[in-house]
Amino acid sequence: MKTQVKYPLVFAIACFWLGLVLAVSFLETPFKFQVPGMTLPIALELGKIMFGISTNIQMVLIVIMGFSFLFNKEKLNIKLLINFFLLALILGLEKFWMLPILDARADVLASGKGLPPTVLHDYFIYAEVAKVILLIVLPILVLERKNIQSKLVLKSLKTSH
Repeated sequence: MKTQVKYPLVFAIACFWLGLVLAVSFLETPFKFQVPGMTLPIALELGKIMFGISTNIQMVLIVIMGFSFLFNKEKLNIKLLINFFLLALILGLEKFWMLPILDARADVLASGKGLPPTVLHDYFIYAEVAKVILLIVLPILVLERKNIQSKLVLKSLKTSH
């Protein structure tokens, strides 16, 4: 039994993207608040910049991934399509709904004004966790197992006749 990757570019993108999300959302974000001397306004501005850059990179990755699927349709299956569309949906919601509102809240908080807590921040965390799960599953979905021995047997049978 041999394992091959149906979509090598998608496999590479998913692995890179997973690392990006883990690094920004689950390492950089919580640790920046632990830095001695880091003020809340600076931490919030840094968060806006990091999530803005990260989201823009992710938008490029989802587009490249989409083109990879578009130009190699014969290997697509429903699980890959569902995974892809869920990633695109989550990313779109983050980019065009959640982050603009959270950025505006960060600006208000950075100016020293208080705001009541928002559930949107929790939704963003849930979305990041969902992306991590989808990005762990995606490389598995693009793996393809081939039974080399059965192909060799079939080939030898064809040549012997």
